[in-house]
Amino acid sequence: MQRMLWCFAHGSNRTGWEAVCVDLDIAVEARTFEAAKAALESAICSYVEDALQEAPADRARLLRRRAPWFVRLGCWAKLAWHAVTNRRRDDDQRAGFDVLCPA
Repeated sequence: MQRMLWCFAHGSNRTGWEAVCVDLDIAVEARTFEAAKAALESAICSYVEDALQEAPADRARLLRRRAPWFVRLGCWAKLAWHAVTNRRRDDDQRAGFDVLCPA
């Protein structure tokens, strides 16, 4: 079974990037967007592989662990604000993306 996970990244190549998988509450930091996205994809794969080794009840709980509501709301708000204003202070950028995951 494949599952699409929603992820969010923000930052700049000057100050670094933070990427978050909102659906599994996993976060990473990296110097570039590409590195942050790759690190997050790797962290997600590792997390899912480990979760699939657990007992069914624990596996279900681990694979349904979402970021807190205020983190999810903040990601959506930042993306919406960036899309509406299209402003970049200090070349700050935001990106939403999906990661396909076998879960």
